[in-house]
Amino acid sequence: MKININNRDYNTQKYSNRMSFKGYDARPLKAVVMTVNDEPKSFEIIKQMSDIGKKEGFTLYFTNQTNKLYANLDSIKKFFKICTSDFSKWAQDTAILTPENRVLQSWNRLESDFVKRIASLTKAKFTDCDNFIEGGNLFFVKNGSKNELFVGTKELGNKTLESLEKLYGVSKVIPIPQADFHLDMFIRPLDNKRVLVADDRLTINAIKKAIERSGKLKLSNAFTKAEKDEIDEVKKGLKTLLKNFEKDVKHGKNPKADEIAKVLQDNGYIPIMVPGRIYYVIPDKYSDDLVHFLNYMNAVVHKKNDGSLVFITNKSGLNDIYGLSKEISEKIDFDFEKMFIKSVEPYIKKENIYFVEGTDNKIATLLETEGGGIHCLCNEIPAQIG
Repeated sequence: MKININNRDYNTQKYSNRMSFKGYDARPLKAVVMTVNDEPKSFEIIKQMSDIGKKEGFTLYFTNQTNKLYANLDSIKKFFKICTSDFSKWAQDTAILTPENRVLQSWNRLESDFVKRIASLTKAKFTDCDNFIEGGNLFFVKNGSKNELFVGTKELGNKTLESLEKLYGVSKVIPIPQADFHLDMFIRPLDNKRVLVADDRLTINAIKKAIERSGKLKLSNAFTKAEKDEIDEVKKGLKTLLKNFEKDVKHGKNPKADEIAKVLQDNGYIPIMVPGRIYYVIPDKYSDDLVHFLNYMNAVVHKKNDGSLVFITNKSGLNDIYGLSKEISEKIDFDFEKMFIKSVEPYIKKENIYFVEGTDNKIATLLETEGGGIHCLCNEIPAQIG
């Protein structure tokens, strides 16, 4: 179910089955475990992740109702022939691997096969967890030799920070104001206490500059009339997108980027503001749900042996929707991926940023209709626990 982003229908979204994820900051990964096999189009997501892992130094495993972890793509592909599985695609939702090498799970599923398979990769112990927090509101982060925990404020309830420190094996719990349903939709820890924070103002400014450049190019003698018409159509589309996005950002009730940055700074972390998401708002009395057309924050991050970072995120459909072909992008010096790549250039090499899509950009569909992206689909196994 695709969303018409210029004529929004708040009633088309069904968020009764929102997913979450458990995440580490940028550490070397031993493996990524995925379960998504809800339809044949999803196999290409698995293949792309496997190919990235082979190139960058981690292993992609697939599992479902069977009792095995599969790494061979030929063996995995047979599970994507038809839509038969009711196994959850949200691998991050099922188990949390803590820095103490314990696998936590909720719902009293101590004997679940999936948890056992996750535990087998690090020889971890696994236990049920009464204080299990939805994984999308957890990030394990390094502060020197110590592990700390980012937790979304909505998940705290009556839980004490001390009880969470003990349960999750960290020295400190840091509550983070929620600018979205889960933390992974608006922040992404890197390494060395650096944290990417989605700043919607930067996205708006980038689109405004692209519109301005498009207007100037229309007056240039360097292009044919057909080229100018094509640029003008891109400009009109971006203006409509900008108008809608500015309205949603202005009237949104969720905490803003500056509030999140202050909490991070007060706790000794370094916020890095980036243009990382485009959404519309489903209004609520107290806080808003957001429907994402683009989200680069929801990402798997892997640290290579040379210390450089690999950033694996979601390919948006917006470049295609607004006619931002490679040729047009070069003319106006803008497309949505380029916008993000430029913002993280000091921290991540361009060649180390991957935009995963799947067949017919399955990832974009998942973001728009089910609220989750590539990180929600992945359970990360660090190379070293602790």
